[in-house]
Amino acid sequence: MARCPECAGTMKFDPKSGRQVCQRCGLAVSRAELDRLWDEQRSSYRHEDAEREKSQHRRDYLEWWLGKKGKEKRKK
Repeated sequence: MARCPECAGTMKFDPKSGRQVCQRCGLAVSRAELDRLWDEQRSSYRHEDAEREKSQHRRDYLEWWLGKKGKEKRKK
């Protein structure tokens, strides 16, 4: 059973129009359009995850760098 890319509602096939229709928000798309929307959404999530990971890596490095400098000053 397909899920709506807009509201995550249940999509059902409407034989009259030949489209998938969301039972919650009413979005009506063909199966190809539905697949394209899901692919776009997945790629944006992957991009956001990569940016979040990169940002976390920068924060970790800065914390390590500042911690290392503070220890050197204490030794002197």
